[in-house]
Amino acid sequence: MVHENAVNWSQGFWGSEHPDTAALRVKKEYVDKMIALKRENMDRVYAYLTGLIEKAKEELQHARGSNADHRRFALRQQIDEIVAYLKGQALDVPAPSKYGPEAGSGYAGTYNLDEISDFFGRVKCVADQWFDSHLIAVYDEMVTLINLQK
Repeated sequence: MVHENAVNWSQGFWGSEHPDTAALRVKKEYVDKMIALKRENMDRVYAYLTGLIEKAKEELQHARGSNADHRRFALRQQIDEIVAYLKGQALDVPAPSKYGPEAGSGYAGTYNLDEISDFFGRVKCVADQWFDSHLIAVYDEMVTLINLQK
């Protein structure tokens, strides 16, 4: 009879597995779980940032049209959010310059439309480098965890 609070061991702990093999399997499961957890966060950050860029690109197309003052202000908010999110990830990508008062009321205080595409390119490049460096760090940590030689 099995007690209701009993620990449910996998087949490997019932005596059919050599202790060294069981230790290696448990270690591998731990490393795999750690990699998955770290990758999940990296993937989430990258997907969120990519989504922000895609929304801002769409808004940029609308903001280029005539009589699109509200679209330029919405685009400014989206770029501000991208810059803030990058800073939260310890990444610094300077925002495009803003139009001054001489540009008129529809443009003043909004980002220079001619510089925004370059900004998106820099953000994507920095995000790709961030992702790659974090991925390398995760695998370096895995190598350390399982005591492999580099």
